[in-house]
Parts: sequence; structure tokens; C-alpha cells
Amino acid sequence: MTLPIITVSRQYGSAGRDVARKVAQSLQIPYYDKELIAMTAKKTGFSEEFVRKEEMKRSSVLSNSLFSLSQMMDVQVFLAQTEVIQQLAVQPCVIVGRCADYVLRDRNLLSVFINAPLADRIERVKSSYQRREKDIRALVLRTDKERKAYYDYYTDKNWGDSGSYDLTINSSIGLDLTCELIVTAARGWQR
Repeated sequence: MTLPIITVSRQYGSAGRDVARKVAQSLQIPYYDKELIAMTAKKTGFSEEFVRKEEMKRSSVLSNSLFSLSQMMDVQVFLAQTEVIQQLAVQPCVIVGRCADYVLRDRNLLSVFINAPLADRIERVKSSYQRREKDIRALVLRTDKERKAYYDYYTDKNWGDSGSYDLTINSSIGLDLTCELIVTAARGWQR
């Protein structure tokens, strides 16, 4: 049995990162998430903080006839991160976010989107993420909007649209069951 590369996109507060980590542990394959920031920073020479900020920023290249320096750096970070993702995905692994499903679309890939009802996500952000913002609801919606803008800009797919993924799961069914469904799909995956 050859496992696929598993990419996990997720709504903010859906526990997608936690599920992805559990899936990697269950399948005993590498897990990549925030490590990609350090690897991209090393590749580009930019600081990790700069890469972290740029990876959620949608360049406005299409709205201007000339590239600005900022726009060129946005694209440079995306391209460097694309190379890092492609280099890591030479074997089965789990990669969280960063348009990895699009970057690896020609590979043996199981793309997953994890969502949850807004009320559940707000509660999870309050309790698990320990965010201090006054308006957690606004934070959750803003983060999803940023993720959507970034994904929609760099891919020809729609972030969060079930037609853009192989598997879409509402994590409010329970994190263990969500993980189990993904693991089962990966073990039976044939593409």
C-alpha cells in the first residue's frame, strides 16, 4: 500500500492543524506546517517573521500594471515556498495549508478541507488558542477571509469549496473521528 501525500486546508478554529498532526502520527509519516516558514526563510534569505506575514498576504499584482517591490516579494516568497513543498513531498507526508494541494496537484495526493460551524470555531479559538482579541468572531472571519484571498489568488480553485478538495469534513463530529476518516481514506486511496 502506497500512501498519498495528504494536504490539509482548514477554517480558522476548526482544529485542522491538530487533526493533521494526529493523521501524520497515526500513519507514521512526516508532518509539515510551521517548519515551512523556517525552510522558506532560509531559501529566500528573508526573516521568518517576514515570511510568516507574507504567506497570508495576497499580492495585488493584477490591480496594478507595474510590480511594486512588495508585490515581487509576495510572489518570491510563494515561489520559494512552492519549491520547499515540492522538495518535501517526495514521500508520503502531511502538509498543512500554504496552497499545498494546488502546488502538488500532479502528485499522488489526498486533499482535505476541514471546517466547523462558526460558533464552534469561536469557542475553540477562545479556549484552545488563547487569543486575547476582544472580538474573536471578527478574528475568525478575518483569518478565513485572508486565507481565502491568498488561496484564490495563487490557485485556480476556490478555498473552502467542496469541489476543490477530495474530502471535506466538519470537525465538530469530533477530532478523533475526523482523524480516523482521513486515515481510512489515505489507506484506501487509489489515484
